[in-house]
Amino acid sequence: MKLLRLLALLLLAQSLPAQTATPFQAGDRWCVLGDSITHGGRYQHFIYLFYATRFPDRTIDIYNCGISGDSASGALRRLDDDVLSHKPTVVSIMLGMNDVGRNLYEPGSPSPEVEKHREKALTDHAQNMKQLAEKLTASGARLIFLTPTPFDDTSTMEKPNLPGVNHALGVSADNARQLAKTFGGGLVDFHKPMTELNLAQQKQDPKYTLIGPDRVHPQDAGHLVMTYLFLKAQGISPVVSTHAEDAAGKTDLKFTYTETALPFPVPAACAPALKLVPFTEELNQEQLKVTGLPSGKYKLSIDDQQVAAFEAGQFATGINLATLTTTPQYQQALAAAKINDQRSDLVKRLRTIDYIEWRMGHKIGDPAKFDYVAEAGQFIANPKNAGYVADQAKAYLTLKPKQAEMQTQLDGFVKELRKACQPKPHRFHVQPE
Repeated sequence: MKLLRLLALLLLAQSLPAQTATPFQAGDRWCVLGDSITHGGRYQHFIYLFYATRFPDRTIDIYNCGISGDSASGALRRLDDDVLSHKPTVVSIMLGMNDVGRNLYEPGSPSPEVEKHREKALTDHAQNMKQLAEKLTASGARLIFLTPTPFDDTSTMEKPNLPGVNHALGVSADNARQLAKTFGGGLVDFHKPMTELNLAQQKQDPKYTLIGPDRVHPQDAGHLVMTYLFLKAQGISPVVSTHAEDAAGKTDLKFTYTETALPFPVPAACAPALKLVPFTEELNQEQLKVTGLPSGKYKLSIDDQQVAAFEAGQFATGINLATLTTTPQYQQALAAAKINDQRSDLVKRLRTIDYIEWRMGHKIGDPAKFDYVAEAGQFIANPKNAGYVADQAKAYLTLKPKQAEMQTQLDGFVKELRKACQPKPHRFHVQPE
């Protein structure tokens, strides 16, 4: 297992592009433009929490501008109302999964007509992405181009395969890289490193997938890999905090200090990602070093609660407190993560309203002044709007009357999260076990 992880990390190191995305600064308003992988995904949710815990003095706003099933042409149509209305200072763009025409890649040799449709889909995507970049640049927003996440057409899982889709997404990824150069935007490469990580794991288990059981949507672990790639592209320091004390030969040492940030609490569902990318080593280092302790084993207590025990040599080398889930700092970060989860859940519900109204063709506005029930009922009755779309439309009927209330709740969670991430002083005690 260690050899497999080493191989995966070596491949990842070779795949990582240069750091090309400027870190978010205080006052930034980040619009995350994309399709369902953004609409219902977690990567931007994790990145937002990371910034809240790592940079508690930076006020950053985030807007989920993903729409399930959308494409670059769809993003162009909704750009003014759904993105530019937020007056973003930064817009990230990840599109392509629905642009390449996955239905054109059924197994078997494609006909000349299908080949033409495949080529046209890629050409249209490139042109629409260029128009998006032009309009966003004209707005004054900084751009971050995200290459699309892979379609897993190499796993032997039971889900029917569409061979060649990932190659098409690779072409889209190349286009995103070129657009970043042309428009001077940032670049975060998901496609190449995630494809190579996936292939490395599949050498051991052909049914493995970093993406998900539908071959399209990364699950939580995949989204943490995306978070890692995004933050590394921004050049984020690995340091949460560092503190050093000299025991000077004493065996009992007490001190108090306040860290400037909190560790990032990795969700349990994301733990498999830690075997694929060095997230802890390169982004989550909360170092405590105590030199001058006589030989022996010592227990570490924080705020009168024992959290762990280490040898004197381990204290001298340095302990990464971010790996200790029992510390008050980690528990504070977990409490912040719960608030962020509540914020994210509200965002998804509000995006359900946006999704259905974009599918219906226009925004409804004040439901008290418009018969949205009748319109949504007609939408649901249309046999074209079955399955997921119909389910979202039914949810819309419940959510629409609460839209203003949910927005107020969302604003409250944002304030609560910022407050919850403010570091506190802690009392440390090192003594013989």
